[in-house]
Amino acid sequence: MKKSLIALAVIAASGTAMAQSTVTLYGLIDANVGAYKTNVVSGTAIQSMSQTKLESGGLNGSRWGMKGSEDLGGGLAAIFQLESGFAVDTGASAQGGLLFGRRANVGLAGGFGKLEIGRNSSSYDDVSADHAMMAQYLFDPSNTNNGNSASTAAGMTPATPTATLTAAQAQTAALANQQKFLNRTFSWIGYNTRFDNSFKYTSPNLAGFTASAMYALGEDKTSALSASKSFSANVKYANGPLLVSAGYQSEAVASSVTATRSPALENALVSAAYDFGVAKLGLGFNRAKYKDVTAPAILGGGAFAAQDEYNVSVAVPIGAATISAGYAQSKGDTLGKSSGFGVQALYALSKRTTLYGGGVNTKAYDKLADAVRLASPTSSIAKNTTYAVGVRHTF
Repeated sequence: MKKSLIALAVIAASGTAMAQSTVTLYGLIDANVGAYKTNVVSGTAIQSMSQTKLESGGLNGSRWGMKGSEDLGGGLAAIFQLESGFAVDTGASAQGGLLFGRRANVGLAGGFGKLEIGRNSSSYDDVSADHAMMAQYLFDPSNTNNGNSASTAAGMTPATPTATLTAAQAQTAALANQQKFLNRTFSWIGYNTRFDNSFKYTSPNLAGFTASAMYALGEDKTSALSASKSFSANVKYANGPLLVSAGYQSEAVASSVTATRSPALENALVSAAYDFGVAKLGLGFNRAKYKDVTAPAILGGGAFAAQDEYNVSVAVPIGAATISAGYAQSKGDTLGKSSGFGVQALYALSKRTTLYGGGVNTKAYDKLADAVRLASPTSSIAKNTTYAVGVRHTF
């Protein structure tokens, strides 16, 4: 009898411990086949090129991950998240081959909110698509998830304190962007979505209001270079059909220790969305600014002008389907103007499986690239067109 009571006590204690700790395995697989058409450089001329491609991540980046929590008592919990991105078409790891390239963090959560340390999405990235009914992915003309980081495209380097862009650096950036055109189209300037060595705080929800801030240690300081520290923050109000948010991000590059300020890319975004029931409308304005960066001499030198970016989009639910459309524009005196239009259709086969299809067309006066390849800042228009169909499955 005593043995039975002891066994029951052990089982009960074990069950209580298990109830206090949770670990969840989850994932998302997204693949599509599409036709991509773009302009490519051939000598000093620009020619049209088309390709049919099987790609990973049309609506969302494919990933798998684990997350969990342990109740520490008094309303406090230990939390963690490990998330790995991968390409369905090749099986390769995404995010440059990192094992947990999307997230790798641990922290504490409670009534004060949540504090995480490690690799994480930036606070700016958490609200970057609040205005976009197509979530800034394949068919969204304000797409910034294509790896075209504006800090890279701008050619900011630690070679000089003022981060002056040379003709050679401009050419390298231009050719790199041309290679990316066949993979993704875009109108808005990109930004870095995740940061290593970061501290991230997220507040609790207070009557619909939340806020977040992240600080990332560059950890690349040398005797000649200062560290490339970055900061991002957001504030958000979501209540019923209304959503309003704002985000800010400053991502610096390592610069000479003699420089008074590090060159940086700054993004400041304001978004609004409202669900009318029959349709959901989203509006967004972003200002991308190259802070303490000098424009290349080939484009006249001087201050590197900011890009003013706009996006308007709408989503209409029709039974199990949702039809979305959007227009985006980015304009600045240094890099020129780009714009695009996209449409997307989703059909939910179940809660976990979605079929999708759509198209997007963008065009831009690519001053930075044209100044190098054609010796004329406004001589051509870079055009990109994508049509694709795919399937997304979550687990």
